[in-house]
Amino acid sequence: MLSRMLGPLAVICLGAVVMFVFFATLGGIAPGDVVWLTIVVGLLTVLFAVRSLIVRHELGARGSQATMRSVNSLRERRGF
Repeated sequence: MLSRMLGPLAVICLGAVVMFVFFATLGGIAPGDVVWLTIVVGLLTVLFAVRSLIVRHELGARGSQATMRSVNSLRERRGF
């Protein structure tokens, strides 16, 4: 159950980081004015990077067949 929730949570984390960077680039958010938000987005970035590295390691080492099956089922569902 937890592994099914990590995929959407990773997408939400990535979306929040992209939105923050987008609005900071446009000047809508000054990262120095909202320090707490900058810290939260930094933590989300680190969590997403750690999850991506773990998935990359599992897929590269072929150590976890469950991860391979879940990724393969996602690919089959999308038609790849």
